[in-house]
Amino acid sequence: MEATIELGANRSSAAAARSFVRAKLAEGGRQDLCENAALLTSELVANAILHARSAVGITVRLGADGLRVAVLDDNTEVPTKIEDRDELEGGRGLLLVDALADSWGVSRGESRKAVWFEVA
Repeated sequence: MEATIELGANRSSAAAARSFVRAKLAEGGRQDLCENAALLTSELVANAILHARSAVGITVRLGADGLRVAVLDDNTEVPTKIEDRDELEGGRGLLLVDALADSWGVSRGESRKAVWFEVA
């Protein structure tokens, strides 16, 4: 199963993205993935809205081998994971993705990038 949604660059988009991912996982009978997938999706959407300042697209691909979620935005700059952020607020989104996803990465296109993660 594959599904996509486009969301605006506003605060409610992270919640809408979480609901979208949860609904698709429920349709596919993989509620066991809901909590981690919703959290990781929310982090990537928040990062995209904060840093890219653009609308986002979320693509969910659920197969026999697991789940892949991609969050697309209109900024082709590749995000970086910052290891030492103890004294700063925020900046831990990619650390969470790195810790909880089986794999993750960035794909760049001419006008958009996709930050994606996979969980099984």
